[in-house]
Amino acid sequence: IPTELGQLVKMTSYFRLRSNSLESAIPTELGQLVKMTSSFSLYSNLLESAIPTELGQMSKMTSSFSLGDNSISSSIPTQLGQMSEMGYGFWLYSNLLESAIPTELGQLVKMINYFSLFSNKLCDD
Repeated sequence: IPTELGQLVKMTSYFRLRSNSLESAIPTELGQLVKMTSSFSLYSNLLESAIPTELGQMSKMTSSFSLGDNSISSSIPTQLGQMSEMGYGFWLYSNLLESAIPTELGQLVKMINYFSLFSNKLCDD
């Protein structure tokens, strides 16, 4: 994923690179898409490494944040709890995420459905 896509700072919705063969890490520069409100999807690729903490800066997201069905490892960044406007579709399923679920995700108090963390390596503290 080119780091230059982080320069699309006027994007508000439908940033979709899903169902491709994209590899390596998610660029931290994508955290600059702070105007995004819905449909940020990197679903179903071959992405590895950790989720950049910078993605938590997309705090205006209200629906459809999807990093599911990749090979993303490490723990879930606590900064994703800053997406407190999320109401629908928080998908991190089918990855290699480990450690405990961050308590900060409890700040997503507007979630009404589709909070999906299944098929990972998550555990209790």
